[in-house]
Amino acid sequence: MKYIDNKDKKQRILNAALTLFSNTHDVKKVSIEAIAKQANVSPTTIYNNFGTREKLVYEVIKLLFEDNIERNRVLFYSDVPFPQKIMGVISGKMDMTSSLNSEILDKIISQDESISPYIDEVYINEIRPLWLKMLDDGKKEGYIDESLNNEALLIYLDTIKAGTFANKEIWKNYLDKIELMQQITRIMFYGFLKKEIDLFNKGGK
Repeated sequence: MKYIDNKDKKQRILNAALTLFSNTHDVKKVSIEAIAKQANVSPTTIYNNFGTREKLVYEVIKLLFEDNIERNRVLFYSDVPFPQKIMGVISGKMDMTSSLNSEILDKIISQDESISPYIDEVYINEIRPLWLKMLDDGKKEGYIDESLNNEALLIYLDTIKAGTFANKEIWKNYLDKIELMQQITRIMFYGFLKKEIDLFNKGGK
């Protein structure tokens, strides 16, 4: 019999849970027994590795975030032009969100107390540095206004992050609101003014 270490078993359990969670509208209906069968392990092995079902769901959310961040990291440090990087980020975000069922999405958006510290940590240590890389690339390639400093841009992105999590209605029935999400994304990158206004009267008139 081939020996399988605990790390391999844990990864198989996570992959099995993610597969089953993605194919149901109600995560609660996916039993530990079903996950064990999918992963070819015993239910006891799942409890030994994760302790509780809630902890398993939490680890699945972490897996989703880590996969998405790694995808963006590879993209941001590649040689593709800035517009393709932006489109890749948007595409990855939509792909991840559309694959999530309501229970997992609610945990992320509601900043469930079990996942909130992790999301904040990932945002500060992983996502923000990647955004800084993207902002610098955008300025070098002429797509982002060089007169805007990165601190102001990061505060803008922080504000969008906070607002997104605060407004759960945006994400309800996500797949039925693709056009709305596209418009929100456009506003995020371009703003809502079609014609420039001298907002701070710098022209002296």
